[in-house]
Amino acid sequence: MSKTAGNKSKALRAVLLAAVAAVLSTTAHADGSLAGKTVTLVTCGTSNPWCKVFNDQITSKLKDAGVKVNVLENDFDAVLEVQQMNEAISQQPDLIMVEPADDKTLVGSAKKAKAAGVPVLYMDSPADPAIMDDIAFQVIADNVALGRFAGQNIIDGLRELGLKKANVIVISGTKGSTMVQDRQRGFEEVMATAPEYKVIDVQDGNWDPVLSGNIAQQLFAKYQSQGGIQAVRAEADYTAIPVIQAARQAGMKVGVAEGGLIVSGTNCTKAGIDSIRAGEMYGTATEDAFTQGEYTVDAALKFLRGEKVEKTIVVPEYRVTKATLGQYSEVCSKG
Repeated sequence: MSKTAGNKSKALRAVLLAAVAAVLSTTAHADGSLAGKTVTLVTCGTSNPWCKVFNDQITSKLKDAGVKVNVLENDFDAVLEVQQMNEAISQQPDLIMVEPADDKTLVGSAKKAKAAGVPVLYMDSPADPAIMDDIAFQVIADNVALGRFAGQNIIDGLRELGLKKANVIVISGTKGSTMVQDRQRGFEEVMATAPEYKVIDVQDGNWDPVLSGNIAQQLFAKYQSQGGIQAVRAEADYTAIPVIQAARQAGMKVGVAEGGLIVSGTNCTKAGIDSIRAGEMYGTATEDAFTQGEYTVDAALKFLRGEKVEKTIVVPEYRVTKATLGQYSEVCSKG
């Protein structure tokens, strides 16, 4: 073969290789492959049952899309979370996804991330209004609605018991979280429509099942000589169950059928659904981990692909009672 023919052959081979590379590149883009992209997930720990389902849903879909995921877990520890945000920023990922333990403490972190050119996605709980220009976007629950649903559960349960007055307590998630504050605001709005039922105490259970159960036990004893407690709003199903256990240990009856304590949860789970079926927990609401994770990760993937994403995405939420179990038990039972 002549030198000229050899050069032509090499040139043709180069053209073919370039064409193949272009096809592969186009195919990868069409498949939505995000190989080479990195995400740091700063989130609640998987020792929390809701968080485990939420985190697994997000990480599995990110990895399926080719994204490298680094997970930094905390148990709603605001101080640790700030440290983790600093670590995440130093890694310079394509996106930081954070589940805020306390929105106020993360203000500085969000501003630092923006200055470093690292986009931040707030998950589940809304960002502090002071940093809305500093974050990329947020995917949040309709927390005011969730609080309203809990209020309606409490009022309906107490009225089914025929009570003309009642003492109600709240064992909340981390009080510094805007999410928790929004839920409490929605709850109080609805409770104000039934002034005969008084919210006499609100305690911070920090999303911790053991702590929430212990607080319930203490409050049952504290108010025993002051008319007792007739209803409890727990921040999540997995904290409502320990409240019911504490009531049983205190010798209290639970549920409408027993003429006992009315309990409402939120963040529905299989345990909560089973408790409603058993007539112990009166009701709950969605904000289930699977759906919340699905909305969040889908928005993150769109962002990583360079697609337009709304600044605030609100996940629709629904009230769950014995009457609506057929509609929501399946999705709630994934958690």
